[in-house]
Amino acid sequence: MKTIITTILFFIVFLSSNVGLVNGEFYDINSPEVKEVASKFSMQGHENHDLATCATKQRYYEDIASLLNEGKSEQEILDYYYSMYGEEGLIVPEKRGFSLAAWITPFFVLGVASFILFIGLKNIIINKKGKLFEKTKVENVEDEIMQSIIDEERKKYY
Repeated sequence: MKTIITTILFFIVFLSSNVGLVNGEFYDINSPEVKEVASKFSMQGHENHDLATCATKQRYYEDIASLLNEGKSEQEILDYYYSMYGEEGLIVPEKRGFSLAAWITPFFVLGVASFILFIGLKNIIINKKGKLFEKTKVENVEDEIMQSIIDEERKKYY
């Protein structure tokens, strides 16, 4: 009789305990693990709201806590929400496929445009400097005439 009661008590304790709690941990919405996982979701635009006043953010935190209590890993939770909301559900899109191109293209275009602008301005400045010191034939003739007039005047008075 004693073994039957012990067995029944053992089953009651086993069934009443949360099966997902392998390490004996219980996650609630204030757990650091829940906050870490939740920080990766946009929460439909509610990620910057206060947890105490935003019902949507509270639901997300409760869902994440329950998934962690069921024994799901962080990556499994991310995959679960990704399957529901796609990339819009994440704060930072994944770095693959079109998202990678969307991240890289603006910086690449900015770099190429800056390089072209630098080379273009450099060529314009070099061309202007060359034109400033380059005299035309008319200017050379005028300079020679002016020099000869100055020489004549100098010879007259000296």
